[in-house]
Amino acid sequence: MRGIFLALSVASFASATVFQDCGSVGSDVVLSVENCELPPCLLERGSTYSVNIQFTSSQTSDALTIDASANLAGVNVPWPGIDTDGCKQLEGGSNPCPYSAASRVDWTMPVAVLNEYPAVSPVSSAVDRLTFKLKNAAGDPEACTVVPVTLV
Repeated sequence: MRGIFLALSVASFASATVFQDCGSVGSDVVLSVENCELPPCLLERGSTYSVNIQFTSSQTSDALTIDASANLAGVNVPWPGIDTDGCKQLEGGSNPCPYSAASRVDWTMPVAVLNEYPAVSPVSSAVDRLTFKLKNAAGDPEACTVVPVTLV
């Protein structure tokens, strides 16, 4: 019980977003989507949101690749316009790769929700969600997060 209270306290302090893990090999994964703690995250078209993922790495890696996609109305599509070199968005410099095994990795990136994206009704029968995977040099997802969204 004390562990649950501690986890909730840490999550509320960090303004973390509740998410589903989709196979992270890293540990202690935390996702924060700007202005969203409890899904579905309400994302306004024409706006940009800061997305932050922190994790403890499972291995040393000289690369971090971003694989971002959206499942909207049952169709899974890659998130357009994202630079897939995740090393550029790591805290601590313009390209702080490599990172060591068991190190705390802090990745932040602005994500644009373009006006061209379709508005998604919260009563849609399909699950509308964003998936962010941060993959190490071996292609393993150090962090894999899925969060339900509503585009307005």
